[in-house]
Amino acid sequence: MKYKIGDTIENWSFSVVQENMNLWAEILDDPNPIHLDVNSVKSIGLGEKTINQGHANIAYIINAIDKNFPNSEIIRLNNKMTDSIVEGDHVDVSGLIENISIKNGSTIITCKLKLNVGQQKISVISEADILIKN
Repeated sequence: MKYKIGDTIENWSFSVVQENMNLWAEILDDPNPIHLDVNSVKSIGLGEKTINQGHANIAYIINAIDKNFPNSEIIRLNNKMTDSIVEGDHVDVSGLIENISIKNGSTIITCKLKLNVGQQKISVISEADILIKN
């Protein structure tokens, strides 16, 4: 596949449901009640819905990379969490190719990615270097 600087990547979308947060809590051994119990969230003033695990939000970024760059390898991934994802949110990962370089005969693509909920809420901003395997 031919990549160019400025190309956008195909969006990856997902709806966050409580059952998945329960599974993530099990996998991560994370019993934090903000992921599992809406009353805990309300009692500490963090909103009206359970809050998705940050690890899951990063996994959505990785899924978008995998969808757009199959058989590639992520060699660097920097993430900045800017807002929470909550139960019921429909998230979209979008991105843009910012740079393409060749090192030791290998192609490395640098992308800027965003995990959005609608137009107004950006929850994660990521930058990734992706090794394209030939």
